[in-house]
Amino acid sequence: MPEILKNRAPLQEAMLLDLIQRLDRLRAGRVALCMHFSKLSSAYHRESYIRIASESFTTLASGFEGQIFYLSNKDLFFVAKDATLTALEASVLRMRLLFSQDPLMDNLTSTGNDAFCTWYNIEKDYDVLLTHIGQALKEAESQRLKQEALTDSPTLIRTPMRPELLEKIDKSLDNVDITNLVRRQTVYTLVDNVAPQPLFEEVFVSIDDLQKAIAPTIDILSDTWLFRYLTQTLDRRLMLMLIRDGAASSRPFSINLNVATILTPEFARFEAVIVPHLRGRLVIELNKLDVLSDMGAFLFARDYLHDHGFRLCLDGLTHHTLPFYNRAKMGFDLMKLYWTPNALDDMLPSMIPEIRNIIMDTGQAHTILCRCEDERAIKTGQEIGIVMFQGRHIDRTLVSSRTTAPARF
Repeated sequence: MPEILKNRAPLQEAMLLDLIQRLDRLRAGRVALCMHFSKLSSAYHRESYIRIASESFTTLASGFEGQIFYLSNKDLFFVAKDATLTALEASVLRMRLLFSQDPLMDNLTSTGNDAFCTWYNIEKDYDVLLTHIGQALKEAESQRLKQEALTDSPTLIRTPMRPELLEKIDKSLDNVDITNLVRRQTVYTLVDNVAPQPLFEEVFVSIDDLQKAIAPTIDILSDTWLFRYLTQTLDRRLMLMLIRDGAASSRPFSINLNVATILTPEFARFEAVIVPHLRGRLVIELNKLDVLSDMGAFLFARDYLHDHGFRLCLDGLTHHTLPFYNRAKMGFDLMKLYWTPNALDDMLPSMIPEIRNIIMDTGQAHTILCRCEDERAIKTGQEIGIVMFQGRHIDRTLVSSRTTAPARF
């Protein structure tokens, strides 16, 4: 077999089948769910929606020996042990709400079961489950062979992240100067045809460049929880760099940190160098998954940050997840909404007025549209009431068109 074929990542279907076969004598208390995303309408046939919808299962996975599998046809499988029916039903309900406008939510199979979600009691339904996965594997293998036949050679795929690889990467960061990996991107207000006004700039580590620099053969994003651990190391390195290179400047900025980082001595040292006149103008961005994974820690960190003069931004929202987060009740000053190139294609017509109402209710001065790569993003953002933007398009086009000196922050 050619070496490049040996390096192919195993299909998720094959990994799922292997797990179920190993559970043959350990069936008691185990359950499996299959979310049939492949049956959703074309508006939802994107990997990004699967990731969004599966976030609630990501949290469950750590508590019930759970494992998540993303199949080639976009279906999602979740296998767990001793998971409470209430917790599982709550996660499925959140998915159903996310796709509530899709006709699939009202459909039933020929046997009268839910067409969106199939439940398996592994102890009783083992043979049926095994047949289902075996068929899925056969179809996935056939599809991959067809895809490889269309190319000269299969694509090399990075090795998935594992704990032992994380340890090596974590240690290697001690010898890497992250200065060359740090990027800055400004958040602007843009109202009508007035020139964009800078508010603050986000300081962050480029994950793509980090991947190339220290782990070119490893997919550091393949495991959510291992990657989150790695970002805590990046938090410390970034704060040290800012202290060294002048965090005490007069320019307001934001940094994306983990909740756990805020409760460390390193953050206290970072806070100590911030000049008094910047208090109230510095923004700490927190990812929604990090917030939801430990609400107790988040609430403590939130109150601490507000008491010490920081502003908080909830990061990682999309037009699908926005309705599920109440900015004011959660105690955030800002929310960051991600733009995707196909956002309009993915929106059902009824979503647009709903999103606009949410933005107007929460306050136009509290929502940022980021990753704006083209003029369409700016135009759509303004149509739904957004006045704050971040992205390459506004950097490249709007800012470069100025003939005067850059505006002061």
